[in-house]
Amino acid sequence: MDRIHLEDIEVGLELESPARTITPDDIAAFADLTGDHNPLHADPAAVAEGSPYDAPVAHGLLVTSISSGQPTAADGWALGIYLEETRRFVAPVYAGDAIRTLSTVTGVRRSRTKPDRGVITMDVRVVNQHDEVVQAGVDVVLVGARGS
Repeated sequence: MDRIHLEDIEVGLELESPARTITPDDIAAFADLTGDHNPLHADPAAVAEGSPYDAPVAHGLLVTSISSGQPTAADGWALGIYLEETRRFVAPVYAGDAIRTLSTVTGVRRSRTKPDRGVITMDVRVVNQHDEVVQAGVDVVLVGARGS
């Protein structure tokens, strides 16, 4: 498979992942993996006691992790190494929600110190099945170039 290099990527390029449904098992496994067993993620009674949520919510970092791994055309980028990832948690994600990741390239530049690679900046939105934004942020990715 031919890899996509820095020179092939332009500002304005839009990437979209397929939807992935968040399950109760995802939430439980993430809690076990991270040790974050906050009752708001698993205990309906705790959620009912004055929380702002309608049901237990997925961990924000779980949603970020799944979003980062969702397949897009960026999977074909040479190197494709995350340098930075920021997210604002805009709205809750519940078990049963289907999330998609929408990214738009906002910056493309060759590295000043390593001309065999460059840096891509993307605005990122994670949306649910109702197209409501649940997370928003910026990704910065290192991408290989064909040469200097």
